[in-house]
Amino acid sequence: MTLAEAAGFAIPAVVGGILSLLAAPAGLVYPAMVLAGACEGALLGFGQSLGFGGAVPRSPWMLATAAGAAAAWSIGMLPSSLGGIDFGSPWAVVLTAVLGCLLLLSIPTLQWCVLRRQGLRTAFWIPVNAGAWAAGILWTLAPSPFIDETTPAPALFGVYLLAGLLMAATVAVLTGFAARRIASDAAGSRSPADVSPT
Repeated sequence: MTLAEAAGFAIPAVVGGILSLLAAPAGLVYPAMVLAGACEGALLGFGQSLGFGGAVPRSPWMLATAAGAAAAWSIGMLPSSLGGIDFGSPWAVVLTAVLGCLLLLSIPTLQWCVLRRQGLRTAFWIPVNAGAWAAGILWTLAPSPFIDETTPAPALFGVYLLAGLLMAATVAVLTGFAARRIASDAAGSRSPADVSPT
């Protein structure tokens, strides 16, 4: 899962870097980054489906994860795309908090819908996953104080790829225990009739 998410994060990192170098307009940056985020989500979903060991159907899981990631990126890109937001305003603080919660819940909620259709009792997946992303996203914010418009492109890409790898590792570790529990519950819920005789 870590490698899949790291590879996935490389897509928006590279796309964002290229758009930044080209000084692309916000009208192009927003949809491009949302699409790149969906690709990131698809790769994450693929990696997670492997980690679940067959407990979740791969295609629906990848689709749900891609849709959740696209939603997360569309929310996360709003402040920079809209501009002119007074973050000192109480309403802006409240709105930011609400959007932040929606961002963190987007992927695990859609994934939970897939788990529920499989008949698995997995409500814990949502808070565990949201908490893992809250911790993981901090890595993507870490480079900001050390880079600016004068940072060379190779260094910029390298820093954000490293941040993506650390984010992926954080999310993988924090959600790994929950994924193993779900896989174990799914294996235990199979009836003897589902097991081929030897």
